[in-house]
Amino acid sequence: MEEMLPDHDNGAVFKHILNCIPINGGFFMYDLIIKNGRIIDGTGASPYFADLAIRDGKIACIAKNIADGKKMIDAKGLTVTPGFIDSHSHSDSDILMFPDQVEKAEQGITTSIGGQCGATKAPIGITHKAYDVGSFGKSSQVYKTMGTFLEIAKEVPLGSNLATFVGHSALRNAVIGPYDRVPSTEELKEMGDLLREGMAHGALGISFGLIYPTSCFAKTDELIYLATVAAECGGILSAHIRDEGDKLVEACEEFIEVIKASGARGIFSHHKAMYKENWGKVKATLGMIDKANQAGCDIYCDTYPYTAADTYLSAIFIPKEYKSGGGLAMAKNLADPVIREKIKSVHKKRFGAEDDLSWVLITVCPAFPEYTGLRLSEIAKIHGKDVYDTIFDMLIANKRNCEACFFLMGEEDLETVLAHPRCMICTDSSIRGSIEVYHPRLRGSFPRALGRYVRERSVVALPEMIRKMTSLPAEVYGLSRKGILKEGFDADICIFDADKIIDRADFASCHERAEGLNYVLINGSVVVENAVYNGTRAGSVLV
Repeated sequence: MEEMLPDHDNGAVFKHILNCIPINGGFFMYDLIIKNGRIIDGTGASPYFADLAIRDGKIACIAKNIADGKKMIDAKGLTVTPGFIDSHSHSDSDILMFPDQVEKAEQGITTSIGGQCGATKAPIGITHKAYDVGSFGKSSQVYKTMGTFLEIAKEVPLGSNLATFVGHSALRNAVIGPYDRVPSTEELKEMGDLLREGMAHGALGISFGLIYPTSCFAKTDELIYLATVAAECGGILSAHIRDEGDKLVEACEEFIEVIKASGARGIFSHHKAMYKENWGKVKATLGMIDKANQAGCDIYCDTYPYTAADTYLSAIFIPKEYKSGGGLAMAKNLADPVIREKIKSVHKKRFGAEDDLSWVLITVCPAFPEYTGLRLSEIAKIHGKDVYDTIFDMLIANKRNCEACFFLMGEEDLETVLAHPRCMICTDSSIRGSIEVYHPRLRGSFPRALGRYVRERSVVALPEMIRKMTSLPAEVYGLSRKGILKEGFDADICIFDADKIIDRADFASCHERAEGLNYVLINGSVVVENAVYNGTRAGSVLV
């Protein structure tokens, strides 16, 4: 007897066979069969039509006319692909507080690569900061080292799988604190030992966040030392490079130097060129990556399909020399009228004296919640000061924890990076948690890539875009049983309407779910139906 489910948006009828006639003495051969779908296997190969059977969380069979399943999804008119892998995320930051990772699952992401941009909560070392850790209460012991975090986190069921780096800023904070100075030989060794400990417990390698404290204080030789430690442990490097604007080329040269010196695989995080006068430079930087690969390196990049970045206000507007010592020290600097004028003069020269900074949209501002969702030009009028004094006041009141979207990238650059064969797709986002305003990439990156840049703009063909979302990141990050629809691989699967899938979240309405995403499965369990997460936590920390 069959139970018919209501028609979905695409008009196709989906069926779950709930009460089949038992076989083999009452046992079904398969737990679930996906029937009649167009399969894009993730390798970049052409689509084909077949059924796909799942047993014990694995893909058990791909063939025509598979029967003997306990349940069935009719995917006629739909595309069946591996689950999407978010190449660059910050999902690790709050998975103990918000393990469901709803916004990731609801755009088809079955695995996220976290711990990026040098920013991980572990290890905490000498900072001894107590973080909220959900049912574990408020504790510093969970994040004492990356190993202590991973040992606890791997026991927590998740709404989407997670693998993570060890963050360079966390290593520096743990050993020498938030200061702009060169580490001693002993301190450098201690950072290396903490990195080894994290990797021994399953971390992927080291991430650098070279525009953020405290990673930004490091010299190149420090990066090479830690990169070499990661390489000796079989690890990978990723980097938010030191400059994505006027000195983009020089920043790329530095990271390539680190990759070459260490011999490790490297990933350029969310590769882009900021500010209009730098648009077009990505052609040169991608050429640099190609040249290094031809010389024997193994380098990749990722990007999110938007022309607006999202980061801390302090990362864009406060020079490095005023960040040493942490948030309180920066606040003290910003309260000094002489320092304020020095910083203002730099930005007025850079952006023009009359620039109202309307290209900045505030997303997180706890001290002034009424400013969230507004442009800086609007906020300055409400605040009653010029835009720079407004920024300084916001940073002081928020202890530097103030985030914004920055509309600074070019569409042609984005398409150039997207089309590169070694480019992967990412969200560059954490978990929403209780935040009300955020960059729409948290909800829409993968549906947007498929809808806007495959179907509408033909920047990348569908099988190739799926490869960028699945088998390519699986290969880069060593996820040996993910990223391909193949017998024996994990049954992490997306089922969607390729003619309709698109993001609906935007900068004015960031909470909207995707359209055209019918099912998401993790380890063989349905976790999302019609872009709505059903509460099933079938994922885990991958170690």
